[in-house]
Amino acid sequence: MGLVATLREGLRVAWDSLNANKVRSGLTILGVAIGVLVVMAMAAVVQGMNDSFSDALSAGGMTTFYVFHAPVGGGEFGTGLEEEENEFFKNPPLDPVWVEELGQLPGIHRVSALADLGQAGYHASANGEDVRISLYAVGASYLEIDDGDVVDGRWFTAVEEARRTAVAVIDSQVALDLFEGTDPIGKHITIGRPRSRNAQFEVIGIYRKPANVFASLASHWVFVPFPAARKNLDVWSRMIAFMVQPEEGVSLEQSIDVVRGSMRQIRGLEPGEDDNFEIITQDQFIELWDKLTGVLFAVMIALSGVGLMVGGIGVIGIMMISVTERTREIGLRKAMGARRRDLLLQFLVEAATLTALGGAIGMALGGIVVSLVTRFTPIPASVPLWAIAVALGASIFTGVGFGLYPAARGATLDPVDALRYE
Repeated sequence: MGLVATLREGLRVAWDSLNANKVRSGLTILGVAIGVLVVMAMAAVVQGMNDSFSDALSAGGMTTFYVFHAPVGGGEFGTGLEEEENEFFKNPPLDPVWVEELGQLPGIHRVSALADLGQAGYHASANGEDVRISLYAVGASYLEIDDGDVVDGRWFTAVEEARRTAVAVIDSQVALDLFEGTDPIGKHITIGRPRSRNAQFEVIGIYRKPANVFASLASHWVFVPFPAARKNLDVWSRMIAFMVQPEEGVSLEQSIDVVRGSMRQIRGLEPGEDDNFEIITQDQFIELWDKLTGVLFAVMIALSGVGLMVGGIGVIGIMMISVTERTREIGLRKAMGARRRDLLLQFLVEAATLTALGGAIGMALGGIVVSLVTRFTPIPASVPLWAIAVALGASIFTGVGFGLYPAARGATLDPVDALRYE
């Protein structure tokens, strides 16, 4: 029997087996389909999140970097608060007065101070309403590195920043909660925390967050000039960071070297002493993200492996039954000259057909899940081609791998014993 005839025969027998053992075959197909579905869905979600993360970073330019007063989380991107005696507390905080000096360095376009106070517990209130906010103290040039924009009113100017003018740009959620649909431009909100200073800020603009999944993780955005926040609110000095934008055409490495040298001089560090500050580049953020997505991929492999294992066990059961039911047929075919490899290939094709069918169903279900995720969530999920290839290959490999033992057992039957089998 030629290869084409063997494949055709294997497909026919697989279809007959599927019809004859619908429950067992259905469970096998279901297990493989679940494994493939998990691979496709999680790969699409991770791909969508990677695209959003890249877009968010590229908005600020890949050469933009940040200076923190200490390694963020001890170099492992934690909270920085895990240990009582670590660099987060031992290193002196950054002083915003250094911004001007750093901004005059050769090859540096702009340096601005900022403070991410999104998780610091700030509230905004107006008209008897109160809402928790994600507060950001930033510079007038912040929109240059942010994908968001102002849809009504305006952003604060460099003059307002320098004069520490108490103005704020809020998003539509804050506007709706505090002003119940009326125009908030020109009105005032009170910003503060419990047992801390409160201050009034004039609303001058409505902010629209960027269209990516990470922007959706925060809500009730409020932006105020960094100097105004320091003047009117209790901003913890250890939350202050510097954002550095090199001049066009200046390499990232050159800019970092210039800033690092100036910071060491400002800090009064001697040659050989370790830095008591930290410079974080976009590449390091990408490295962090790769570590996080690596965990997601490990979970994906584990979950899909369970589904494929269930399908593989089903393949063994079905194929063992198939070999037993066709023992006399195997003996007859061997007596007529069928070679061992012909029988082995036929059974493997039968097993691979069952799991490939499960893979196809899993891919179809995965496509539906991905479309639902894209439609009803902010994640721009998209299935990478490698995920389709891996899913289909894994399903076929499951059939071949788990079907190998039953196939080998059927192919090695003694033809005389097989013909006597009742």
